[in-house]
Amino acid sequence: MPRKGGGGGNPPEGEEQTIRTIEGLVAGAVDRSTELEEDDQGFVYGDIVHDEEPEDPEDLVVVNLPDMRAEEWEMDEGTLADRHPACPAWDDVIIVVPLLELDEYMPKWDKREQEISLDQLEEDDVTTFVYPRMRLDLVEPSHLRD
Repeated sequence: MPRKGGGGGNPPEGEEQTIRTIEGLVAGAVDRSTELEEDDQGFVYGDIVHDEEPEDPEDLVVVNLPDMRAEEWEMDEGTLADRHPACPAWDDVIIVVPLLELDEYMPKWDKREQEISLDQLEEDDVTTFVYPRMRLDLVEPSHLRD
């Protein structure tokens, strides 16, 4: 079962934080303490994630974590928060690249320990997508989580 990105940004003072639960958790069936600890850390470079909405999601790789909130990320006709009103405006911005494209662009991306800069991705014309953290499900942990 995919896990949410968790952790990351905190709500501004005075705003209530929504707490998400792990669906289908049966008491005593599985020890999820490790998953919860990883979730509290948020995403890291190299995590493979899925957009939570499509029926048949594409594998996406986290390549950059710009340390911005969705309400700060400017896009055509507004902000990332405006585009995803179901996510809190204070949610972290996550930059991803489709796995197949990243494999072609940078075959040894999974040996790399640093994020790929947004300037480099743009200069090399790599397809990127911007998401609020809560919109993504962790499918496979990064090689950096060892």
